[in-house]
Parts: sequence; C-alpha cells; structure tokens
Amino acid sequence: MTEPETPEGFAEEPQKPYSSRIREELLRKPPKFERLRVGDGGRIVIPAAMREEMGIKPGDDILAHVEDGVLHLVSYQENLRRIQDEVSKYKKPGESVVDEFLAERRAMWGEE
Repeated sequence: MTEPETPEGFAEEPQKPYSSRIREELLRKPPKFERLRVGDGGRIVIPAAMREEMGIKPGDDILAHVEDGVLHLVSYQENLRRIQDEVSKYKKPGESVVDEFLAERRAMWGEE
C-alpha cells in the first residue's frame, strides 16, 4: 500500500499559528519588507504583523493595483477613509451634500 501524496501548493506548508504572546512586539516592529512565496493560483499569505498594520482580518476586502511593476495592496476601509479625507476639504462646515441632493431631486419631481 502506498502513502497518499501530499497536495502541492497552499497545503504544502500551512501558516503556523499566530502567537498572541508576541503580538505587541510584532506591532511595535512590523517588518518593512518580507519575502513571500507565490503559491498555486498566485496566492500569497500576508504575514500577521502586516495584516495588523493594515488593519485587515480574514474576510475583509482589499484593493490591489500594479504601478510600474509594483503591487500595491490597501484595505478597502483605509482607501475609503483616505478618499473621504481628500474630498472633505471641498465641503463647507455645516453643509450636507445629501440634504442638498435630496432637495434638488424633490424640487425636480415637484415635491417641494
């Protein structure tokens, strides 16, 4: 009887359990660069300290783009926060863009 073959790719070396005991140390000194291996289907595992630094957890969405051959990853929530910060400089204090939009639509529909 022969031994079953170990599946290749992602199952070869599963990620080691994350030790919460060293969490604070990892967060103080997140690795700036980490060598990652691309697995089957182009999969990579983002190290725990980097996920913490990015503020992401399993199931979260991230955005990716390539610029000049460099892969950039950003959490969806962080990207949304950056966009909101960027466009907030165009909003006047006390101004409600939603209220203005609804007032315009109501006027257009003859409701006001």
